[in-house]
Amino acid sequence: MRVLSNFKICRILALGWMFLIFWLSSIPKLPGPFLFYGQDKLAHAFVFGILAFLFARSFRPQKGDVPFMRVLLITLMVTVYGCFDEMHQLFVPGRDMSVGDITADAAGGFIVAFILWKRQFL
Repeated sequence: MRVLSNFKICRILALGWMFLIFWLSSIPKLPGPFLFYGQDKLAHAFVFGILAFLFARSFRPQKGDVPFMRVLLITLMVTVYGCFDEMHQLFVPGRDMSVGDITADAAGGFIVAFILWKRQFL
């Protein structure tokens, strides 16, 4: 029996996380208390930061890679998925597409990828 590598496990976890995001964005109104203005943007940054972490851990560094380019690639991947998720919400009653949410998704992805790069985990 072959054991899955950490890279493959993180890919599976990333796909599962993407499915969870899609499922949650399919719910017309997510329950939760109002704590402060902008809490939804912080939640987007946190959730998509986790996705960035899983993406970062999903790909084996290649010889000749420029680490900061990996930061940008991970940010791009997170942002593209955030755009698809926001477009998906156009078809969910009670939800809408928000450029602010996409920006928060991208910011969360970039921050996590940048921290991983600075900590030399990328």
